[in-house]
Amino acid sequence: MITALALAGYALALTLGAPCALRRFALGDRAPRRTIALLLILSASLPLSAITGGLALGLTMLDSLSRIDPVIDNCADQLPVNDESPVAPTLGTVGIAVAALLALWICYCLAATYITAFLRARAHTAVLRLAGRPDRVLDAIVVQHDRAASYCLPGRGGRIVVTSKAIQLLTAAQLDAVLAHERAHQRGHHHLLLVLATALRRAVPRVRLVRYTDEEIRRLVEVIADDTAARTHGRIAVASALAVIGTGHVPTGMLGASNGDGALSRITRMAKPAARLKRRPSTLSALAVVASLVLPIVLAGVSIGVLIRHCPASTDNESLPAAVSGRPGGSAAAGTRFEPVD
Repeated sequence: MITALALAGYALALTLGAPCALRRFALGDRAPRRTIALLLILSASLPLSAITGGLALGLTMLDSLSRIDPVIDNCADQLPVNDESPVAPTLGTVGIAVAALLALWICYCLAATYITAFLRARAHTAVLRLAGRPDRVLDAIVVQHDRAASYCLPGRGGRIVVTSKAIQLLTAAQLDAVLAHERAHQRGHHHLLLVLATALRRAVPRVRLVRYTDEEIRRLVEVIADDTAARTHGRIAVASALAVIGTGHVPTGMLGASNGDGALSRITRMAKPAARLKRRPSTLSALAVVASLVLPIVLAGVSIGVLIRHCPASTDNESLPAAVSGRPGGSAAAGTRFEPVD
């Protein structure tokens, strides 16, 4: 129960305080990869804390489960509400049921989100075979369209798509920067990050932290791709290319430079890069990622350790009754012989 309460308090603190703290102190644009890792860990720790708390509640409230380990059974008996309480079976059953249902629901959301993205990409690939024209020089598929846009299909073997209008408007340097942006998405497997964020939002849709994580990761993967393209083709080429195609349409489930959301802020970021992350903020951001991963484990371990430390010695192996021992108030002495009773 102590573990369940500790994890519940941790989850509540995250739900209420994390979004505001992240908006105020996050280093998103200067450390996008660390920010994505921090957001995913924090968001995933909410349902995982609920699952762990439910299992801990079942282990201490249900007599059949607590007796699996003598230490757990002995410590559970010392709780104010233990497995001998009339409400214990109800609490334990609810805890186990919530943990099992939540685990199954999260697995379903992950599988459904991934399968949906896979089927959407496969269907779009079939359309491109009919409507697109492979270009070996660009290593991309060119689609006739009157709007400038570019995007890439997720997954292994996903193709890059560029519209004819984009080829017409972009210079050679800008087009190379756009193609580098799309390849950065593919090499970084950014579609998997979006699948995780979308699945978490689908699993716990009303939690502000999870909603913020989904929105921020969609922005940060574009920031990472912009930075990757800028390292080889220059920030000016990326910024000017975004000014041309930044408001183009990207089909649902695809990733691309033509992502209208936040195009202006990305152009400004490329034109006026932020100062490099100093050593102290960089170290603190790395420690925040590690702490967010370790803290729930530490809370569970400390609560279990405190409980075990204060458990009295087990009283299950009591002395044999005086009538059996042959001596009042004593135990049977070694080698004592008992005569059969007629």
